[in-house]
Amino acid sequence: MTNFCKYDVVVVKFPFASSLKYKARPAIVISSSIYNRDERGTALILAISSQIGSKLNFEIKVKDWKDAGLLKESIFKSAIATIEQESIIKKLGILSQSDRDNLDRLLETIC
Repeated sequence: MTNFCKYDVVVVKFPFASSLKYKARPAIVISSSIYNRDERGTALILAISSQIGSKLNFEIKVKDWKDAGLLKESIFKSAIATIEQESIIKKLGILSQSDRDNLDRLLETIC
């Protein structure tokens, strides 16, 4: 099992309803390294979207999206999920310090 760290930008398998197919989507690992090493093999993630026009007023743009390995300008969504680490396809990058600070502020707002 690969160990992922908080603030890693990853690609995750999101399943389609009533199907074995999935769509690859970017997300941010928000769980701690201690949580991620647990034998349950799960991680907490926060969704990322390039659909900037659908941004809620408290959702935040990823400032350094290219440096994080994202292909398009993106936003941190307010959607959090617990997933199996096996659903993580690959790591794209890691958030800059500025984006980490913005993500932490978003988490304080929604949690």
